[in-house]
Amino acid sequence: MTVDVLISCMYQKDWSIVAQSHLDGNAVIINQCDTDGHDTYDYKGNQVRMISTTERGLSRSRNMAILHSNADICLISDDDEIYTDNYVDIITKAFTDYPHADVISFQIGNDIGKTFSPKPFKVGYHGALKIASCQIAFRRKSVIEAGILFDVEMGAGTGHGSGEEIKFLFDCLKHGLCLQYVPIEIAKLIPGSASSWFKGFNTTYFVNRGWATARYMGKCMATCYALYFAVRKYPIYHKEHSMIKAFYDMLKGIYCNPYKKAED
Repeated sequence: MTVDVLISCMYQKDWSIVAQSHLDGNAVIINQCDTDGHDTYDYKGNQVRMISTTERGLSRSRNMAILHSNADICLISDDDEIYTDNYVDIITKAFTDYPHADVISFQIGNDIGKTFSPKPFKVGYHGALKIASCQIAFRRKSVIEAGILFDVEMGAGTGHGSGEEIKFLFDCLKHGLCLQYVPIEIAKLIPGSASSWFKGFNTTYFVNRGWATARYMGKCMATCYALYFAVRKYPIYHKEHSMIKAFYDMLKGIYCNPYKKAED
């Protein structure tokens, strides 16, 4: 069982990201920069390929990595993870222990207070809402045969906020793929890692959240979720936005489709 780490990054001028990430296996690096090219690096006996591209957008980057990979298992990564020494063994064992799982999410150490369940469980739609992209590993064949890729209208670089990983997982569930959570840490986030798209709980944030949830939930469920989010998460955003305004802005994203011209 082979594993490729799929790393999305920008303007890499050398191979330093390989050592920084503590890679101990094969990888496909998509480097969004100002040139197009392809290079290969033998790192500790492992094959690391870097595809440089002038295309932009995190989802486009991840799709490119999936299509360039030839591994059995793909692990989604950005440029701010440090992998454990035995992450390849952990991942291959998990897919061996759960032979029916097409997608497995793992634990990621962090300094932002995100906690994880200590017990394994089968992931459904509600559980998928809590999974970050860097937790996701999947059987490449299952995803390719189902025709599932990341939504290029979502994610960093689009101006539409985040949520591309949730839509990816929802698409997997809709196609009948099996999602599993395994409570084992495979990496840590580099302390102080900053989001490339989060600029605070402002109007743009809530409009984007409404638009994104409508994209993977549908307008009816997205409206219910917007009300839940506005009330449940109020203690987190109350210093920057009122509850009513947050709900209104999410509804605007759900029903007014502020990105219609871009999609057309």
